[in-house]
Amino acid sequence: MKIVKNIILTSVVLTTLASCDMDKYPYDSIPVDNAIQSVSDCEKLRAGMYRDLRIISQSTNSLASDFQADEFIPAEYFGNQFGSLYRWEATPSEGSFGTVWGNSYTTIAQCNLLIDGIQKLIDGESLDTDEIATVKNIQGEAYMVRAYAYATLADRYCANYDASTAANTYGVPLVTKYSPSADNSTYPGRSTLEETYQRIKEDIQNARTNLSAPGTQSSEYLTTDALDAFEARIALLTKDYDTAISKAEALINSNRYPLINDGAAFQAMWLNDVTTEVICQLYSSKLQLAPAMGSYFLDEISHKPSFLPSADIINSYSENDIRLQTYFAIDNVVFSGNVTHPMVVFNKYPGNPDMYEGSNNYVNKPKIFRIAEQYLIAAEARFQKGGTDNESKAYDWIYTLISARDQSAIRNEVRGTALQNLIRQERERELLGEGFRLTDLKRYGEGFTRQNPQDASLSYQLGLGINVSADNPRWIWAIPQSEIEANPQIKEQQNPGY
Repeated sequence: MKIVKNIILTSVVLTTLASCDMDKYPYDSIPVDNAIQSVSDCEKLRAGMYRDLRIISQSTNSLASDFQADEFIPAEYFGNQFGSLYRWEATPSEGSFGTVWGNSYTTIAQCNLLIDGIQKLIDGESLDTDEIATVKNIQGEAYMVRAYAYATLADRYCANYDASTAANTYGVPLVTKYSPSADNSTYPGRSTLEETYQRIKEDIQNARTNLSAPGTQSSEYLTTDALDAFEARIALLTKDYDTAISKAEALINSNRYPLINDGAAFQAMWLNDVTTEVICQLYSSKLQLAPAMGSYFLDEISHKPSFLPSADIINSYSENDIRLQTYFAIDNVVFSGNVTHPMVVFNKYPGNPDMYEGSNNYVNKPKIFRIAEQYLIAAEARFQKGGTDNESKAYDWIYTLISARDQSAIRNEVRGTALQNLIRQERERELLGEGFRLTDLKRYGEGFTRQNPQDASLSYQLGLGINVSADNPRWIWAIPQSEIEANPQIKEQQNPGY
């Protein structure tokens, strides 16, 4: 597999491990056995793993999928970045496909190196009790990050999970050992979707065995609560509704992450990254910046944001909803002929002032697990379980979230299709711009019509009002062309339609 061939060691190993003697070992052949020889080595590799997690949890993965979906419309001066995805014309050569694939397998390689290296370190019996606890926690993090990377790949490059067909449906190539090779005959082919999710769930359980960091609000590192939140997410995707309910409701009922119902506090969560309701918020600083999520939506200098939120999504919020004033702002956007028009811009990633000096870089700390998502998971899983009691509890969870965001909301309990629609609508409103939308639309299996722009005459004309059927092959991303060419095992395993 091309990505394995190219990974000799990740940059952190090459540039920061004191144990690697560059005078003794060639640049491209550092023995894996020597890569991890101390707790310090583990901690340095861990920093690189978290850097990779920041990238795969946001950046191209989130942006490309959201722009392919229905809620954001390019302005007329659109420069065509993500254009083929937006128009549903992407080919296997689409850059985003290669970026997400490559970043995910780079992350997996980093995790594989850590998992095996830590085990050898423990088996060497040179560590004291406290050191063993430290490295086992890092090993638990590595198992979870590997599962997260494989879940990203399965989500983008595979069909929806169905237990009745998963054993005969393509998954992704599975690599669990760090063993880069130039021999492409050793590269793995695609597993089944059943095997892919089995790998993800086994990694979750291995993470649970090793991960010991307790959950705390806005933790910058993975915790046992973050693992529960991730397991609930995977359980929903695989229709394991009992597990989804158990994990999500346990987090909710712990009361460790109270929902915000105050407008100023809600704005502070997204501007200053200060909050009570985030389970895991990855580290970012001026020296170690997370991806700039807001740069496609905001432009304080030229006032030409690339993508604008649709009129439909803006109008879906009630006037008292605290998300309305936080997720959106008014800007005088500059169009052709330097004519300005007041437009609503997407302001969920406004840029934390602590991340820059001078010009805004639109960087905020990645919030990869929030308690609000757990309310949505619990509500949907309860609804899917069916029955009067489950539907009643589903409504309770969704109303709790709604009433926190809009304290004027009136309880009006609904059932059946009306409840399903309410859960889906609330999921769209709450998670807007966080990379969930394409996954959700694909999971619903109903197709969509792209939402209405704020002003069609000021919008990029191609792709406006596009109708995408549920059986369109481009719901599933293509295996990158470069990977197809490099790995003979997947040459005949491209996704249908490409």
